[in-house]
Amino acid sequence: MPRELPQDHFCPWREEAEELKERLTSLEAKMATLERHVFGRRAEKLPAVATELRGAADSTAARAEAAKKKRQERAARKAEEALAREIRHAVPAEERHCPACGS
Repeated sequence: MPRELPQDHFCPWREEAEELKERLTSLEAKMATLERHVFGRRAEKLPAVATELRGAADSTAARAEAAKKKRQERAARKAEEALAREIRHAVPAEERHCPACGS
């Protein structure tokens, strides 16, 4: 549990940390919304009745298999595009603490 520090002076690091936390929360919410949009359920498109009646059972099964393969390829491609990336930056030791309060 983080210790409570006195608030008796201006600490730009603390203010910047709060702004970054708010930005992170906002971006996480946006990312969740976009992921639901990209990977969420969609209504399946049904073939026209005339096309269905003209085709034989074998061709229907072949089309279904082709559609399944296409969906899997599309999902795999989207999953690759959405991989999380973490970038770490080295911060010198003297810049890791507030010069006024040491936090």
